[in-house]
Amino acid sequence: MKKVMQIFICSILGFCLLLPVSAKTGPAEDFQEARLLYLTAVASFASYPGADGDIAASVMRSDGWLTIPYIEKDANAQANFLLAWKGGQAMPSTYLLAIAGTHNVEGMKLVFRAGKVYFAGTTIDEFAANADRKDNLSNQALLVHKGFHQYVQTTLATEVQPPAVETPGRKLHELLLTHPDWKVYLTGHSSGGSAATLLGARLISLGVNPEQLKIVTFAAPAVGNEVFAKKYAPVLNLVRVVVAGDPIPEALQRIAGGFSQFGREVVWKIDGHTIDEKHYPYIYLDCAIKYYYDKRLAAEREGVPAASVPAGTLAKDGKRLYIAAIKNDLPRHLTGEFKYMREVLLDQYRDSVPAYVIGGSGLIDADQFETLRLEAAKAGCDRMVIAKIWGEKQEDPAKYSGGLMSKPDEAYDLVVIEQAVFRVSDGVLLDGRTYEKGSKYFTALGALLSAAVAMGSESAAWSGQRIR
Repeated sequence: MKKVMQIFICSILGFCLLLPVSAKTGPAEDFQEARLLYLTAVASFASYPGADGDIAASVMRSDGWLTIPYIEKDANAQANFLLAWKGGQAMPSTYLLAIAGTHNVEGMKLVFRAGKVYFAGTTIDEFAANADRKDNLSNQALLVHKGFHQYVQTTLATEVQPPAVETPGRKLHELLLTHPDWKVYLTGHSSGGSAATLLGARLISLGVNPEQLKIVTFAAPAVGNEVFAKKYAPVLNLVRVVVAGDPIPEALQRIAGGFSQFGREVVWKIDGHTIDEKHYPYIYLDCAIKYYYDKRLAAEREGVPAASVPAGTLAKDGKRLYIAAIKNDLPRHLTGEFKYMREVLLDQYRDSVPAYVIGGSGLIDADQFETLRLEAAKAGCDRMVIAKIWGEKQEDPAKYSGGLMSKPDEAYDLVVIEQAVFRVSDGVLLDGRTYEKGSKYFTALGALLSAAVAMGSESAAWSGQRIR
């Protein structure tokens, strides 16, 4: 995958994620938007097929989202997308559809079909017929990228199956027209984001109410000409997220000309990565995680109720887990990541253990163990977990034949969560485990997130609690 993306990006350089998104007016609105961007960034990553996309999908599932991947292929395109909704509802009314970006040679061919076609119609067949017109294109008409149009045409033709739908196998626009109270978040990375934008415009043209749609894209190239942008800018609720220095969002304007971006732009800045890496989905995921926790902590300091996280929950069946302060044993070059890793790990404990209390003590060492045990007993806990995060450089970059954005020719960081669980009454060690993930397929923070999800999936075994 990395090799495909490098060919794509170098070719271009040779030529030259539920809450409404609103204008930011304060900490509450900043946090609200950051939460949405985090969710859609994870979903965009999860839409990519393969082991790494599966890991991101497991992050969504750990947060209560149910997901169904779709692969639909016709003569013109292969569409890969993910449909998700929150579990625990008999009839969900909010959905998330994430479209995969370029991940193979066929996807690259689609992106390089940069010619324009007419964008007009009120049915799927009419759009197809207008796109096939052979007359000279008029710059005064709505024109869109040919490859993205074909991708969206294939996506729209796919029959989807959300839960509790009376008629199985209906197309997305039919479901939204039948259920005007439903809302769908459309998202995607790179060409997947372009397809999400174009899909939003197509759904509106097919009669869907614009208020039913929210669109968040990451690193997405433009999809249409200036006439298209002017028509849909007022009606599409679109947020475009770009990493400063990523060449892809402006690529079509430079290479083919006649394309225009629209929507509100959010720019993230990141240091220490090459220009081609700045387009990769794991970089956008890393930025989204940090943006979310920065905004959540800021909102919590300002007393925003939605941003506050519980310091504990009541005991259940006489059980409660004491979570001691997480120790930082990271190497020097990763110490700046610890504040985010700690928040990710604490959230995973909160999500996976029904009854707990977050301890406030400092660094853990042998002299403090008895003090921690007494604190845990005072808090009414039957078990205590002591965890630390550490890492080390992997200097043996073994070849890797699959996965998204792997780095086979570079050393990478191994990030490890090491935890020990003790019985509070007598201090006996009950369980000890390690969870590790390499940044070969992620950033170090993304690797920690993946390891934390694996830890949470086994919480019934080490917490001693009945998991909800």
